[in-house]
Parts: sequence; C-alpha cells; structure tokens
Amino acid sequence: MPASNYRGRAHPYLENKIPTLEDADALGQYVRAGCLRCKTVRFYRPADIKALIGENIHVLRLQDKFRCDACRSKEHMAVEFKTLLAREIPGLMVRELVEVRLVKRPIWRDVQL
Repeated sequence: MPASNYRGRAHPYLENKIPTLEDADALGQYVRAGCLRCKTVRFYRPADIKALIGENIHVLRLQDKFRCDACRSKEHMAVEFKTLLAREIPGLMVRELVEVRLVKRPIWRDVQL
C-alpha cells in the first residue's frame, strides 16, 4: 500500500489497485481516522462514510475528507483501512452515522427599486 502521506495521483493502473470503501466494506474492515497532532483516534464503518460522501473513493483520497474533532486540524489526519481481530471487536467504539441534516440558511441582498 502506498505511503499514508501521499497527496498526489498515481498511474490509473496502480490507482485501481488501491482499496476503496466498497472493498473495505466487503472485507469487514473499518476506517481508522487518527489525528497525528492530538492523538485522537476514531473508527467508522466504510458504508457510513460512503453514504455521507456519496462516492466510492480509495483510502488516499479519503484523507482530505476528515477533520479532527478536538483540534479542528485537517492536515494532520491519517486515514487507513483496519482489519480487526475477533478479540479486538468487543468494546470497540465505532462512530455510526445516524442522520444527515441539511441546514437552510437564507442569503439576502439589498436591491434598490
């Protein structure tokens, strides 16, 4: 797997080999998002992330989609797909998508008649 700090794009042949959210969901993996600055780690289900983003992207393009809850930093996030052992799953805290709320906010402008 390519380095986690990779920000560019790969050759299309190599990019097709990088695991996507659907691949991780089919294998029973979790998305592990951790902040390198404040050491906060969260686990997510890949199907929830795919439902929120709306597209099936690979792990390298997924890093730009997360922001740390504690320090609000985006550039210090490290995202990976994690396969857990059976003994690690009991007691694991997984963030679950409950609902997505859209906020309507009016934008006004003054027009002279």
